[in-house]
Amino acid sequence: MGPSQLNSLAATRDSLAAWLYFAVVVLVIAAVWLPGYPAWITGIIAWAACLLLLPKLPRHQLKMVLALAGLGALGIAWSMANGGSGLIEIALTQNVPLAGMLIAVSFLQLIAVGREKANEPLEQGRSALFKTMLGVHLFGAVINFSAVAIFADRLSAKTKLTMEQAMGLSQAFIVGAAWSPFYGAMAAALTAAPGASLTQLIVWGLPVAAAGMIVTGLTLSSAKYNRARDFTGYPLHLEALWVPAVLAVSVLAIHEWKPQWSVLAVIAAMSFLVTVLTLLVLSGRRTGGILLRHGRARLPAMNGELTLFLAAGILSAGMNGAIDVLDLGLPFSKFGALEASLVLIVMNVAAWLGLHPIILVSVLGPWVMPLQPDQTLLAMVFLMSWGVGLTACPMSNTMLAMAGRYGLPFGELLKLNRVFSMKVTAVCIAIIHVYVAVTGGG
Repeated sequence: MGPSQLNSLAATRDSLAAWLYFAVVVLVIAAVWLPGYPAWITGIIAWAACLLLLPKLPRHQLKMVLALAGLGALGIAWSMANGGSGLIEIALTQNVPLAGMLIAVSFLQLIAVGREKANEPLEQGRSALFKTMLGVHLFGAVINFSAVAIFADRLSAKTKLTMEQAMGLSQAFIVGAAWSPFYGAMAAALTAAPGASLTQLIVWGLPVAAAGMIVTGLTLSSAKYNRARDFTGYPLHLEALWVPAVLAVSVLAIHEWKPQWSVLAVIAAMSFLVTVLTLLVLSGRRTGGILLRHGRARLPAMNGELTLFLAAGILSAGMNGAIDVLDLGLPFSKFGALEASLVLIVMNVAAWLGLHPIILVSVLGPWVMPLQPDQTLLAMVFLMSWGVGLTACPMSNTMLAMAGRYGLPFGELLKLNRVFSMKVTAVCIAIIHVYVAVTGGG
């Protein structure tokens, strides 16, 4: 088979996978209005897309996916051999709504970034630092890593991205996972703790994000970094923030109106609807072509992240089965402020050592659940670990991309971010204790 035929075959495979992923979005949304719909069908479609693109996964990601799925499958098999049931369906459905939400949110990249002029001068100084952090945080809260890439590409167009800029962008972006409903973190947390309140998670997550950005701002405007006098920032325009504002308000309003609807399905639906309506206004008849091009190019490129999350769903099902068989206990009998703080510390240390939070959530969620914890408190811990521990995780896609794409020393960036992570972990522990004192949770 010649090169042209191989390229044609690869293009066909990518196109089919993209349509399958889009079908996942449609079915995740439609399931809200289809009571009794067998969700495992959507799971099979999602896995079919992943398997089509499996040969394209980088070796390290492929090893991780195989390890997670393999361990999960062993747990499922062991549980079933001891009388367990229902685990295969859990494995097929566990993180599928999460995948559907991430796919739908990716379309927001088409509309959710400010239209600053290419020749607009970049700002400098402390004001530029805080504007850049706020901008990447708010845009990143909606369109995820694409916001970091857009900001970093603009800042490095003429000169190499500096370590200070990388710290500001990565820390301000990742800490958004503590509250944003458009991150995979929120989807994973709500999957592991389905009784958690989305509104409460946002309310208690915002102080974590604010504290994180204050820590970053104070660090980068200290004497060590010349008071941020040399910091070159992104030219943010406030009028560009209408998309994050509209989405956040609409998702919360619909959730309050119809709390029985899946939060992830609501986010997916609103993300796609706002994108389509905005494109119709801005681009008219070209809207269909723009959406098609994005789907064909962007959705297959998301396969690494989506496959990892789906594999973690299999691991979670396997952990459920193994815990039932082994009757594993916990080193504590309740899940209060102290226990939540200890779990957060363990999760963050594990993240610093290389374990992605999605793995930790998949393992710890089923393990802690028999204690009947306050669901919002448990989800808060998961979000905090994602937003704080992931800043210094060697397996973080954001950190790997920042180092690889912009030629930064990976070890040094991780080391600097680890200091940030430790400081904000202390803030998180304080917030956990305030939450329990105020709500009586735990």
